[in-house]
Amino acid sequence: MQDTVASIVQKHIEDRPGYRLVPAAFGKPGQQSKVWVECPSWCADDHVQDWNQYAIDLDHWGSCDASWDVDSIHQPGDRLLSLDARLHSDPAATDARLSAAHVLMDDESVQVYLTPEMAEKTADELIAFAAQIRHLARQARQFNARASQPHRSQADEALRRVRASKWQSLSGEDIAALPIVRLLRAFGVMVVEYDIAGVELLGEPGHMELRVGRATRQQLRDSEARRLIAEYAAGARRV
Repeated sequence: MQDTVASIVQKHIEDRPGYRLVPAAFGKPGQQSKVWVECPSWCADDHVQDWNQYAIDLDHWGSCDASWDVDSIHQPGDRLLSLDARLHSDPAATDARLSAAHVLMDDESVQVYLTPEMAEKTADELIAFAAQIRHLARQARQFNARASQPHRSQADEALRRVRASKWQSLSGEDIAALPIVRLLRAFGVMVVEYDIAGVELLGEPGHMELRVGRATRQQLRDSEARRLIAEYAAGARRV
């Protein structure tokens, strides 16, 4: 009998690629019965442990591998904003989009259900949103850097103007070919290590600061510094 059941189960699995048969429990508390149900290969739910009273209540839940938390200056370490995303399916739903595999996003107060196409559009919008946040962070850092600079004397200001004029005589080819040390000197760049990822260039020629992550390799530091200087020079000339 067991061999017969096993062969039937095996044939069913072969007929439904992407699915597997798993045990599930249904019934009232203390009166559960175990049956075999079709379960997507991505489902991480234990349908025996997390039993349902009726078969219509059974949902499939993927593991919550995509999550995002935000804290605040006022409450560091606390989940003030959070967002999770996982695969989901409700086999008993009358809407075919919900009975099929889809993406469920949850911010602990609202759940949204997205078709694959809707999820891709949301991902593109989040990427654009992240870029805007990074831009705002850069603006804030640049403002704070300028605000924290001590008041320069008249002689310091004159020296800055002299240094600031050096870069204007450099062509794009010069910027690409000059040794990085001479290039930094021509633009009046001071290199400072920070606990950041990558490389950032702040300020204006004659009083620039190149912020580099402590773990950034020297070759990447030099190439990124050259790229940022070239971008600055090109933008300044356009203006």
